[in-house]
Amino acid sequence: MTRPISTRVMAEVRHQTVLIARDPGPMIGYVVMGLLLICVLRPLYAAVGHILGPATLLGTDQAAAGMAVMFSLFALKVGAAHLLNERTWHTWDRLRASSAGFGEILVGKTVPIFAVIVAQQAILFGFSAIAFGLKPRAGWWALLVCALAWSACVLLLGVGASTLARSPAQLSAAGDIFALVTTVLAGSLVPVVLLPGWLRHLAPASPGYWALDAYRNALIASPAQLVRPLMMLVVFAAIGVGISALIGSWPRLIAIRRRSLEVVRKP
Repeated sequence: MTRPISTRVMAEVRHQTVLIARDPGPMIGYVVMGLLLICVLRPLYAAVGHILGPATLLGTDQAAAGMAVMFSLFALKVGAAHLLNERTWHTWDRLRASSAGFGEILVGKTVPIFAVIVAQQAILFGFSAIAFGLKPRAGWWALLVCALAWSACVLLLGVGASTLARSPAQLSAAGDIFALVTTVLAGSLVPVVLLPGWLRHLAPASPGYWALDAYRNALIASPAQLVRPLMMLVVFAAIGVGISALIGSWPRLIAIRRRSLEVVRKP
């Protein structure tokens, strides 16, 4: 109880890092698939980009940004699974019974997951820069800001997903569907302007759409154009936090209501 907060948080960070290191397969697979698709899709995106005009990402830019968005969404499922495991293993109650507060536990568990998602983004963009000469017009710092914002948004949406899911199978199925739908609406596989009309109207409802827009502005536009997409990512991140907070507090609210009803019924 007398240990400082930083000590308790770092203990949870080390524990979560060990858990991730013991099962790196999914994240390695997503990185390798992203690298392969960047190599394969570059020529296609280059041809399409020249047809659509200068405002469209070309070749390497579209491939790198699209795969960064797509596979970070699949990483969302992995991050959510690590949080869900604490419930399925029945260790979450033990953590809550410790001297660490809820915020300390959540920070300790999410920091390593956040680092892994950022590393995934760095590998995809770094490979594109080394192999194909990717160079963001707004500067590398702008691309870094976009990667950090998008990774935080993905992480917080994953926290919300881990509170909604009741089993690993449920999380896996819902996570795959959400990742694919969001990827399509984002324009990561097919540019949004080429999607059917009804999908184009739905695209802004996808967090991936704003992530790709942020990457687009960092790669081919100016830093001033990053404000709107980054603010939208903050909105989606807040939705993830709100979902997890609401569901997390629901049992406590029910218990309070029951106690209040018992007091009212007493003579």
